[in-house]
Amino acid sequence: MPRFLLVVVAALATLGATADAAALTEQTVISSSSGVLSATIVVDEYTLTMASPAITIRTRGYNPSGTTMSQMAKGPTLRFKAGDKVNVTLQNDLGANSASSYTINTLHYPSTTNLHSHGLHIDADAPQDNVFTKVEPGAAYTYSYSIVADHAAGTHWYHAHVHGNTALQVGGGMTGVMIVDDAADEVPADLQAIAEKVMLIEVFEPSTVRALAAAMDSNAGDGWTATGDAGLTAGDRYVLVNGQYAPTLSIEAGQWTRLRMVFSSLEDTVSLTLGANSLGCEWKLLAKDGIYVASAPRALTAAYMAPGSRVDVVVKCTSQGTFSIEETPAANDAGPGGPPKRRRNLLATSSMLTVSVTASTQTAAGALTTFTAKKPSYLGDVYDETKHPAGATLETKSMTLAKADGACQVRLVSGAATVDKVWDNTAHGSMTVGTIQKWAISGQDKHPWHLHINSFQLSGVTDSSGFYVSGDWHDVFFQPAGVSVPAVYFSVDNHQSKAVMHCHFLEHEDKGCMAYVDISGTEGTRVPGMV
Repeated sequence: MPRFLLVVVAALATLGATADAAALTEQTVISSSSGVLSATIVVDEYTLTMASPAITIRTRGYNPSGTTMSQMAKGPTLRFKAGDKVNVTLQNDLGANSASSYTINTLHYPSTTNLHSHGLHIDADAPQDNVFTKVEPGAAYTYSYSIVADHAAGTHWYHAHVHGNTALQVGGGMTGVMIVDDAADEVPADLQAIAEKVMLIEVFEPSTVRALAAAMDSNAGDGWTATGDAGLTAGDRYVLVNGQYAPTLSIEAGQWTRLRMVFSSLEDTVSLTLGANSLGCEWKLLAKDGIYVASAPRALTAAYMAPGSRVDVVVKCTSQGTFSIEETPAANDAGPGGPPKRRRNLLATSSMLTVSVTASTQTAAGALTTFTAKKPSYLGDVYDETKHPAGATLETKSMTLAKADGACQVRLVSGAATVDKVWDNTAHGSMTVGTIQKWAISGQDKHPWHLHINSFQLSGVTDSSGFYVSGDWHDVFFQPAGVSVPAVYFSVDNHQSKAVMHCHFLEHEDKGCMAYVDISGTEGTRVPGMV
């Protein structure tokens, strides 16, 4: 069952272990210069040996600093601007795969890898965000992303995405953050001036990762993670922030701090809340899935995140002090075709993370400017059909993440045509570049739905919490109990290639809950009249 976990937060930790209270560290930042970013990311094996919790597991990571590490290896944070060229060389130093063949939609080839730039509005053909590119052990491949001149600013991430081993590699920690920086005219100056923290939040389930490794290549095992561990117990679960377990987050009293939060897990969904305290703390919502909400900062009680989600918030406390972070679990039944049933439910509320509010030498900050960010044409509002520009073409479809043995499958209805199947390397249908799409969606209450290339806009929202609002943009959507989102809209903008979609419970994706739609037409076509 996916678990909606009530997390009383300014950050996260987990159930049942003692916090080490180390200061939160952030990954190395690589920024573009003169319009170009160049980075090399090395994929290698290492042994993760943590003191608290006392576990040892052999895993894979980005740029590990040695053969043994005390915290999870994370990729560098890549920061660039609209219009930049981003060149990332992925060097695969993993050991050889033992098998020479595989059956589609099974766990296989644990040492083959690639890179998915999750959230960027870029081309899905090589050498850009082609998730069908495979980088074999001992090889290297250079991704070259052409960031469009009007790309929106936002918080995104990258991770491994080879069909058949995505859950193993991402669940083992092969993740990193990408940030498209704000342009000077995109958001108010007071927001651009505040401090920020990048928080890559991951639910790490070592026993589950080990089980995935053991199941590789028809249960032959992966030759690495499947053995050599210590201290693991069935159902173990640790929430790491930037690869650390239970670090301390420090913010200044009276000052706004921006938290760029990225969430990764195999099957957990979380609800994040800032709990009661005596420090005068408040937080507000800026963006979801890397796209600013309208009239930001928006009042916020709880922020819901599924695997792949990003949430940007601003937080401020008026007084100095420390307070603990608590996680209160709540079960949410996925129903048939939901996540594998091997995970255990969480049992109790636990204290999680220390937030340290320290003295500031600055004058106390007032309210931030309320704004609606300047957006590019591909993020022009399309959720209200009465406001579609003259000459725009609307194509309609319905998409269901439907039950399938061990996972789910994608059902896509386009007019009289229905395609209902697990992944088989062929298209589910097509859509035309330069059109507006309206998709009725279902099954997203059991499976988080992710669409590559084009973010989608929620329509017809019912949500008493106020977190989901018609017109909000997402690229991952998991529908909590009590929320209704019957349809989404999006512009098929600029890029003519394959639009991949899948369940972001990654074992489901590996086992066939994935599809693609061919985008036909002429590269560079935009929706007529969108501004």
